Amino acid sequence: MFNSKDKKLTPSTYLNTLKFIHSAMLMGILLFTIYIYITGKGFMVDFSEDHNVFVYLVPTLAILSYFISNYVFGKQLKDLTKLNSLKSKLILYLQACVVRFSFIEGAAILATIVFRLNNHIFYLVISLLLILYLVKLRPTKKKIMIDLELSLEEQQFFIKENKGK
Repeated sequence: MFNSKDKKLTPSTYLNTLKFIHSAMLMGILLFTIYIYITGKGFMVDFSEDHNVFVYLVPTLAILSYFISNYVFGKQLKDLTKLNSLKSKLILYLQACVVRFSFIEGAAILATIVFRLNNHIFYLVISLLLILYLVKLRPTKKKIMIDLELSLEEQQFFIKENKGK
């Protein structure tokens, strides 16, 4: 699973990788949503004519994705804070973050697609709220140190390796 390149990776590299993955996922869904909005036929506000399942499905899935992503992330964090190696913690933290971001991005993509199908602003608002939440999840040194419950020695090493980032 781990090759010789892993030995050369530093906490700085992990932070940069996580920031890149987060930015790529965020820009992907943001550009997709903007494209769908621009190429659409406008939007409607009235739900009185609409009797489809998406009125209930999209908000339910958005709420579920929020709670499930936080639950899964918390469960994964609880398991990895018990590890001794900072490198092991960072590898698993990166994986946990990608899973968390994916749940939110998936729900936002669904809301955007349903907006395209039905042209209701309601779905676009849900998608934009999920995108804003994804922005809030932006990885920082401070968040990583808090989430991983790093020891003082690990914190000092992590800060030293990530000067200016």
